[in-house]
Amino acid sequence: MKNGRLWILMGGMAVLSAAFLFLDFHAAGSNTHAEKNITTTSIGNQLPDIMQNKDKISVAVVGESQLVGALRKALDTEMHNAGMGTIEMVHGLAPAYQNPVLVVKVEKPRLLWTPLFAASQLSVQAGYASTGDTTLIGDVPITLDNKNGRALAMYAEYKVTDRSWGLISLPGYHRILANYLAQDIVAALKDVY
Repeated sequence: MKNGRLWILMGGMAVLSAAFLFLDFHAAGSNTHAEKNITTTSIGNQLPDIMQNKDKISVAVVGESQLVGALRKALDTEMHNAGMGTIEMVHGLAPAYQNPVLVVKVEKPRLLWTPLFAASQLSVQAGYASTGDTTLIGDVPITLDNKNGRALAMYAEYKVTDRSWGLISLPGYHRILANYLAQDIVAALKDVY
């Protein structure tokens, strides 16, 4: 009888551990802060025509973290809620697109997670170009080409620090960070528009 109870206890612990690692939930309070550096460059007096019409915006989120998937979802939701036009999530990164592009690069976060406490530090770069050029983020100096008329670009760096307390799964924690970043990135992009 003791062996049966032990197996039930071990099975329950395995299910509970899997829930915290794979299910997206949280009942936690978070203290999230970001140091921001946002630069906007424009050539011409008005918004480019493609931005005025709110045509398609390609969004590429790249990085080596599980946070990338959560950030894709959060950006898609925030941009739709902001009414920024048709959002196309792309999984690869082309050198250029035929429409405006937002590129977000997520560095692998330094993360400490337990089911009751989580803390992290991470850096994120975001670049937007009305011309569709994706070289905003990289080692190459930023250039803005206005051969097709007016052009606009935005570059932002975020250094995020977070501490969260409460009942929190690992995917739930990624969602907390992603929602915070998506709100900040979309707010900066709305200022550009």
